[in-house]
Amino acid sequence: MEQLQLSDLVNACKRWMRFYARSWKLNSLVIFVALFTGLVFALLQDKQYQAKVIFIIEERSSRMPSSLSGLASSFGVNLGGLSGGESLLAGDNFFEIIRSRTLMEKVLYSKYYDRDRLDSFTLVRRYMTSSGLEEKWKSKVKGFDALVFSSDSIDARQASLKDSLTGEICQRIIEKNMQSDHQNKEGSVLFVAVTTEDPLFSAFFTERLVEEARDWFINLKTEIALANLQQFQHRADSLQSLIARQTYHTAAEQILNPNEAFKTALVPVEISQRERLIQQTLYAEVVKNLEFSRMALSSQTPVVHILDRPHLPLKGQQCSLTMILSIAVALGLLFSLFLAFLRFPTQH
Repeated sequence: MEQLQLSDLVNACKRWMRFYARSWKLNSLVIFVALFTGLVFALLQDKQYQAKVIFIIEERSSRMPSSLSGLASSFGVNLGGLSGGESLLAGDNFFEIIRSRTLMEKVLYSKYYDRDRLDSFTLVRRYMTSSGLEEKWKSKVKGFDALVFSSDSIDARQASLKDSLTGEICQRIIEKNMQSDHQNKEGSVLFVAVTTEDPLFSAFFTERLVEEARDWFINLKTEIALANLQQFQHRADSLQSLIARQTYHTAAEQILNPNEAFKTALVPVEISQRERLIQQTLYAEVVKNLEFSRMALSSQTPVVHILDRPHLPLKGQQCSLTMILSIAVALGLLFSLFLAFLRFPTQH
């Protein structure tokens, strides 16, 4: 069995290079076709418009004094969710809120130009038009023309189809149009960017989505503190009304000229005054806890600072002509080398 010598391999490479050089017409044609294709793609490519919202989340301290927790427990109020512990939503979980289908559907069903105008079409309809989904689904989805993409639609027969198509749109936006990450690896600045062929959709959708996520985030973080505040407020109002009624009752029990021989005539007045004193003491403690609850709510409320918003008109983004032509030439060269490799064994 013959062994392959290094000189044989070098000679074969030389013969292949001479063969490739003799095929310069075919190689030039392949590279020219690739270059022409790249030029056509560069001229026909659609502009993409990116809207970017940059923000930072400031989560305030949620640690409460143990004395406050014990005092609140005596009134049946739970401050356990406010006393330290791990944050309900930390770091990257905020991005999961933004990508949730519930929030995305709410934003997609909002009006395109003006939220208060009933004749304005929705963002989801505009996205289907600009992305080509509307034309695609008109020919493939039965009953698509009769669908009403709105949160107010109540047709049960269309609900299933509408939910299915809306789910596909949300998934498409997440996978192809949306980016969400930290502005830098070590910082706490976050950003959400949406890139589509419609500049107004990109701007409206991005801003509204961040706003809805911010409101949902704040409501979730303050839910326990707000419930405690409302409970204390209700008890304070009830005690205040009870004290007022007790004051009138005490006044009605007063006797102008009591008979000294009948000491028991003053007993109802004394009992009424004692009950009013107890109610006033309870009211003072409830008001104290009400103020603590207000401070707790303030300390629990996170702040989402919007650092930058998209400014209209958005600048269109396209791949540069130089980069596209360079890639086209490189691909054409590789394809010509591949063709020469396939043709070389048959002729030599």
